[in-house]
Amino acid sequence: MKSSRHAALAIGGLALAFASNAVLADSAGKWTSGKEVYDKVCGYCHEPNPGLGPNIKGAHPRDVRERVRQGHRAMPSFRQSEIDEQALAQLIDFLK
Repeated sequence: MKSSRHAALAIGGLALAFASNAVLADSAGKWTSGKEVYDKVCGYCHEPNPGLGPNIKGAHPRDVRERVRQGHRAMPSFRQSEIDEQALAQLIDFLK
């Protein structure tokens, strides 16, 4: 059970990486709100239903920043050229 869940998370992470690359390539520095970042990048995996990743609404700002920049398990990291500091701050505010 545990290994099949890890496999599903890994596949989900790869799917997210490929799906979000097109969005990220055109959006660096152009995000209008934290909600937009969440909807176009985070929501693929972090929506409550079905939710490959955990629900991140209400997550501690430090944890959000760390996960976005460094990734975690199946979650890829995002460079500043993909989600800049302003967009990351907007995302953190949206998740509060």
